[in-house]
Order: sequence, then C-alpha cells, then structure tokens
Amino acid sequence: MRISNPFLISINFVVLLAGFSSSTLAQQPTAATNATSSKFVADTKPRAGASSNEFLKETISFRFDIAGLKTNHQFEGQLNTFHVEYEYSGRLKSGGYDPKGHSVSADSFPYFQSVRNDIIKFATEYSDKSDFYEIFGTKICEFVMHKYPQIRKITLSIDVPAFKDVDVDRGETITIVRQGTPRSAHP
Repeated sequence: MRISNPFLISINFVVLLAGFSSSTLAQQPTAATNATSSKFVADTKPRAGASSNEFLKETISFRFDIAGLKTNHQFEGQLNTFHVEYEYSGRLKSGGYDPKGHSVSADSFPYFQSVRNDIIKFATEYSDKSDFYEIFGTKICEFVMHKYPQIRKITLSIDVPAFKDVDVDRGETITIVRQGTPRSAHP
C-alpha cells in the first residue's frame, strides 16, 4: 500500500514506535521494572538539606454535588443543582473517619457532609428569595469561607432549570479565594 500523505506517514511512524516500546517493555524483567519504580519514588523526594516542600507542591481539592435541591429561590418549587469544589489551604490532619461527619478543629480536613449540610440549610433558609442568583451564590460561598477556615478557595456552580415564567435553563459559577492564605505543605 502506498501512503502519500505526510500526516499518515507520521502517524504510522508513531504507531510503529509505540509498538516497539511496548514489546521492549514487555520483555524487561520484573525486578528491573520494580527498581525503576523505586527510583521514581526516590526521585520525588527533596534532595538532602532541602526543605520538605522545596521539590514538590500540592493542591488538595474536594468536590461534590447537591442535585435537585428545592430552594424555592425566585419561584416556589424551584429546584437547583449545586456543584461545589473547594481547595484546602494545605495538607491538614484527619478528623477521624465518620460517614455522617462531625465538627473538627481548624487544622483538620472538614467533613464534606458538614459543608454539604450547611450549604443545604443556608440555601433553603435563605431569606431574600428574590435575590439574583449571583448574589445568592456569592453569599453561600462567603458563608462557607467564614465557617471553614481550612478552605482556601471555593467554586460553586448552580444549575437553574427552566421553571414557571423563565423558560430558559441557566446557571452561574462563583469562585472566592481567601486572600493572604498561601497553600502550604504538610508540616
């Protein structure tokens, strides 16, 4: 078969190399593969005398959804879906596993169940049902940031399906970042 398109020639060459690499790797002994893996893990550690966070930086985030929550915001019976993602201010301690969640100290990861329950309560009990969604979402984010000092950044998206007098699906996304709180590594 004759291939005249340079793009197809490049693709065939890459496929040929990939096949060669795969067959070569498959022939390597397991001990060598394990040695390579160990070397990789060793390479991720900081060099001698370096601070523990000099070589690697991390960001730890958590996300969850609250689907179909009846908020009655702007219209009686209005349902909203909340997409919540937050970034921690650093690596925190464990609060001890609890599937129902419980209060934890400011230097521990907050339970998402607690954050979720607080958002649900705030959204369903929000007093000014006629606020624009941008104000509603901003106030939810500010509430979470004030209650949970472990959170450095929160992004909240609210899906608002068409309902009653507004026959258009809509939504918003709000991101709030705590100023002056750089990400920190594990102590």
